[in-house]
Amino acid sequence: MLQQDDAAYVKGLSVLAGLEPSVAELICQHCDPVHYPVHQAVFREGEPAKEMLVVLSGSLGVFKQARCGNEVQIATLGQGAVVGEMSLVDIQPRSADVRALEPTSAAVLPHAAIGTLHREHPEAYTLLVLNIAREISIRLRHLDTMLANVLGELSNVVDAPLR
Repeated sequence: MLQQDDAAYVKGLSVLAGLEPSVAELICQHCDPVHYPVHQAVFREGEPAKEMLVVLSGSLGVFKQARCGNEVQIATLGQGAVVGEMSLVDIQPRSADVRALEPTSAAVLPHAAIGTLHREHPEAYTLLVLNIAREISIRLRHLDTMLANVLGELSNVVDAPLR
């Protein structure tokens, strides 16, 4: 179970915005603290997804294998970030590797707790899923901008006259 300070922090995050305090407390009661040393794997691409995390301190890197074989860091997630939330929505295996970039503490929320929320507090569950969808949407908009910038740079290189 989370320490009181960590639970208070988690309750204030946007992913729990709008939830009744008693429901946010219930969610925090299902969270367990975990600590990762630097370089520790948190998730591996292709693994079954069984929980989501909230970063309490430190930072996590999200890594994907590029087609060329290089591993690319596609995101850095710091304090307050949620990771593993996509699997709550699409029920798919992990889509990337996640590793601690520095010593990192997190709150782990098992999917089973989300299932309990669905059965016992369906309105709160709906709001939680909407909040998660907002987080995913924000990340997608950020990635759209990054992709447009990369493609724009590539088109400048391809269209550049030869000298």
